[in-house]
Order: sequence, then structure tokens, then C-alpha cells
Amino acid sequence: MTSSNALPLQTINDAKHFLTAQFRAAGIDSADIDARLLLMHGAGLTRAELIASAGDALPPDVAELIQGLAARRIKGEPVDNILGYREFYGRRFKVTQDVLSPRPETEMLVKAALDIFKTKPTANMLDLGTGSGAIIISVLAEALNGRGTAIDVSEAALDVARENAKTYKLTNRIEFMRGEWFAPVKDSYDIIISNPPYITQEAMTALAPEVKNFDPPIALSGGEDGLKAYREIISKAKDFLKPGGEIIFEIGFDQTETVSALLTAVGFSGVSTHKDLAGHNRMIRAR
Repeated sequence: MTSSNALPLQTINDAKHFLTAQFRAAGIDSADIDARLLLMHGAGLTRAELIASAGDALPPDVAELIQGLAARRIKGEPVDNILGYREFYGRRFKVTQDVLSPRPETEMLVKAALDIFKTKPTANMLDLGTGSGAIIISVLAEALNGRGTAIDVSEAALDVARENAKTYKLTNRIEFMRGEWFAPVKDSYDIIISNPPYITQEAMTALAPEVKNFDPPIALSGGEDGLKAYREIISKAKDFLKPGGEIIFEIGFDQTETVSALLTAVGFSGVSTHKDLAGHNRMIRAR
């Protein structure tokens, strides 16, 4: 950032308004939220402390640090990458460019799995394509008698997931294994859960720069029609589910019929679709 764009050395509130205006000018939709998050991070404040200290002076060294963070955001780097973490289901998860930053809609999968644990407290679950581990860790942090296995093809992603599991003292209840989908799996499970890559080949070319340039393509691309991962998982899932076990998927908003058909074709029953807060079909469950 040039000196003309330097953060004003006045109050925290002045700095927030200044950053918000800069982000809006750069075309960032979440300008206000991003300004708040970067200020909190740079100043080492909680949200409540940020509000309480709105009229306090911003120290020059803190202003310089935040100015550097803001410059990265204006160049298109996502806030999660800048901060190094993402809030998900009430917990903070480390994220890097090796994992997909967990989205709020994915919390639906956590809630669905926890519903199953209410009737099967000692259930075990398999998380395919675990990434940061946010799904399985969020579930088992609540389901205190549950156990699970997390699979990912990326060792770098597994390193992030292991670190997140260590943070929440779950390393003794989650086994992490490297491989493509079921390749390393030997056991059977009460729950199979997955947020697989489901973006079509055509849609991959139209992704926003902050997604295209910073999220791992392997966690996004679902092949030509977006269904490659679903076909591979569904074709083998029954071999790894216990009797009465359930499978839970996140899906693209327009994939309801195709994924449902894949499930019923191999004998799954009770297929149900669930909408996210935006009203889009986002999750499928089946037995």
C-alpha cells in the first residue's frame, strides 16, 4: 500500500472505516466483516474488545501490521489464509492453502451426524476427503463416546487435520489415513460422511480469483460433470457401512436428482435432501 493508502493513526474505529472503504473500492463483498477480522487479528482483540476499544488510539506498529494484512486482502488473498484459521461450528480450525476452508453450509453435515449419535452414542464414522478435519473433529468434540477415521489423499492436508485434532484433544479417537477414498479403509462404519469436490469442469474456469488462486484444486474439481467423486464413493460405500448405517454428502445446489439416483441405483433407501440457509439443496442423507 502506498503512503496515500496508509492506515490513519487515529482511533481503531477510524481504522475500521478506512479499511472497509478500501475493501469496498476493491470490489470485496465482505468488506465490513473483513475489516473487522483483520483489525481483531492485527490488534490482538476479541470482537467484544474491539467494540469496547473503538475510541482508543491505534499504535503505529499495529497500524503497520494491519496495513500489510489489508494489502494482501486487496490483492485477492482470502481472509482465512491471511489469518491462518477459520471459525466453524463454534471452534477455530487452522487452515492453509493445502485445505479447503470450511464453509458455513457444511455445518449441516455436522448436525446430521450428531443426530445419529443421539441414538448411537458409540457410533464410529468415516470422513472421506477430510481436509482440515473440521467435520469429523466438530462431530467427535460433541459426541464424546464416538470414534472415527479421516481419509485424505493429501499428506499436507492430513498434517493440518492432525494439528486441529490435537488442539481439541481428539488424537486418541480419530485415526488419520492417507489414500484415495476407500483405498486404505479396512473397517466398517455407522456413518460415512463427505464433502467431496463437486464443481464441474466448466465452472472451475469461472471461479472467483480468491477461490481459483488459493483453494486446492483437488478439493474443488469434481470432473467434467462434477459427479466423479460421488460415483466413486457411492459405488463402494455399502461395503464399508454397517447394517442400518447412513451416508451423508454435501452436494452442489443442482445435483440433487443425479446424486439421489446414484444412491438408489446401488440399493440405498430413505434418501432425503436438505436445504441450506440460502434455500439451496445442500445435503443428502441415505441408509
